[in-house]
Amino acid sequence: MNEKIKTSKTTAARWERTYKTNPVAGLPWEEGAPSDNLIELIESGQVPPGPVLDICTGSGINAIYLAQRGYECHAVDIYPTAISIAGEKAAKAGVACDFNVGDILDLAFPGNFFNLVFDRGCFHNFAPGQRSAFINEVYRVLKPGGLYQLNSLASFHLGCSSYGQFPYD
Repeated sequence: MNEKIKTSKTTAARWERTYKTNPVAGLPWEEGAPSDNLIELIESGQVPPGPVLDICTGSGINAIYLAQRGYECHAVDIYPTAISIAGEKAAKAGVACDFNVGDILDLAFPGNFFNLVFDRGCFHNFAPGQRSAFINEVYRVLKPGGLYQLNSLASFHLGCSSYGQFPYD
């Protein structure tokens, strides 16, 4: 079977509802500052100039950080409200970042395109059966030698009921 797995519309609607009905500052994954791990990676000089991708960008704080450091920044999330918030924050910060609503399992980018794919809150949201499709899509868009940085933070998990309920339903 060679069909692409796609993120469910139910999952997308759940995330969109979360951003529409809760203050961004109160969401546990919205730290209000760039990830320390991302800062350390960028300051190490391991990521060459060029295109980078922030997946599941949320309000865009990490994407904005990357754009401020001179990277050609692209960012994707599945819910329009978060992308709108991210675009407003980038405009206030005076940086350009290509924010897009999209399915992380079916990215609208060419293969071998990014020097870095940064994941501050995406992988742990996929059910075990979707994780291979997720990793394959990340690998597809990374340049040879490109880096994938995963920062997983879940105390709950959307894809497996044994991790608990989605806390914002």
